[in-house]
Amino acid sequence: MAFQNMIQSLLGTIPGSNLGLVKTALNEAFSLIQDEQTWSFNLQTGGWLTSGLLGGKTASFLSSGTISIQPFTDQMAGDAVATAAWYGANQPIITQFQIRVPYYALYSIVAINGNGTIAYATIFTGGSGQNPGTYTYPILDNGGPGVGGSVSITVAANGTVTTSPITLTAGSGYLNPYIAFSEGGTPATFTVTQIAVLTLDRLWTEPAQPIGSGYMAYQCYYPLPAGFRRFFDLRDTTNNQEIDYWSYQQTDLARIDPQRTDFAQPEYIAYTGVDTRAGSATYGQGLVEFWQHPLQILPYTAQWLVYWPALSSPGDTVPWPLSEELLKFRALELLCLWKEGTKGDDMERGSGANWQFLAGAYRKEYDARLKTIRVKDRNIVDLYFQKMNRHPQSSEPFASVTGQMSVGS
Repeated sequence: MAFQNMIQSLLGTIPGSNLGLVKTALNEAFSLIQDEQTWSFNLQTGGWLTSGLLGGKTASFLSSGTISIQPFTDQMAGDAVATAAWYGANQPIITQFQIRVPYYALYSIVAINGNGTIAYATIFTGGSGQNPGTYTYPILDNGGPGVGGSVSITVAANGTVTTSPITLTAGSGYLNPYIAFSEGGTPATFTVTQIAVLTLDRLWTEPAQPIGSGYMAYQCYYPLPAGFRRFFDLRDTTNNQEIDYWSYQQTDLARIDPQRTDFAQPEYIAYTGVDTRAGSATYGQGLVEFWQHPLQILPYTAQWLVYWPALSSPGDTVPWPLSEELLKFRALELLCLWKEGTKGDDMERGSGANWQFLAGAYRKEYDARLKTIRVKDRNIVDLYFQKMNRHPQSSEPFASVTGQMSVGS
């Protein structure tokens, strides 16, 4: 039964209830049921793949290209090499990275845009049958005021363009730059990229960085899944090493490594707050910091407990092994208790009924069905924990389900 059908079956059951109240009661009931016990649908296996240092780990610990930024602005410009690296970042996208100038504070990247000058052009299609030679072409701006940019393009002896254009002048003011190349045959086409400017999550309060300054870009803050409640296990799957998620908070890391200059394979994570990065795909979810800071690409596997998303769309259904009937009986109990609490406020139909008694009757129906459903789910939950590769440490705090405690609720 879909969410909309559950709503319709409850509307009018309790006098005075309305659409909004019924929706709320159903989701409150769903939340309470999830707190009744550990359900199989709340158990998930996930994890992260660390991004590594953008451009690859080097002896200098610097990322590709250079940057420039002035104090009290949130705009950081890159050179052509940095621009190519930023747009080429695909695990994750650049707006999930953190950036710093060694060894100043970490800033999160929230957006990437062009600054109107030309960084480089690349070949989109090489064309065919064109006249061999080297040509100088202006860079045009489709609907924009950009002027002054130009490139050198070479057509090979076979009539195709096989090497990327060389930027001769960068120009300024471009919004939608393009090259209208035409030297016979089927013309080659190109993609033109502007010098990239990163928007940071706050104003730069470090010393000015002139053009040509080195930087580090990598990801150390990773999002927890939506509805996260707690960890059961977190492991470096390459080295089969447990990651400690219970010992450190941000205050501990601030004492141990205030500048975050300890770069190694991470051994710990610490909760760092809610993701408030504008436009982030994980906005509103919790973030954890990997420490030591990871500059290599490595996978990490986690077992965790999460809340199932609230029912919102008309076609939403409850996860197996729950039933719509179970959810409705719990919601009816809540609605009856609401009605009992408002008996003195009105004299409408049903205001004199014993709603507390009815709430108890609905709870008995709910408990009877819950007992049966719990049995269905028990083996799946047991199997989930049996498959976990646990190596409890003597220093870990104790919890009843898995033999250890964890962050989360």
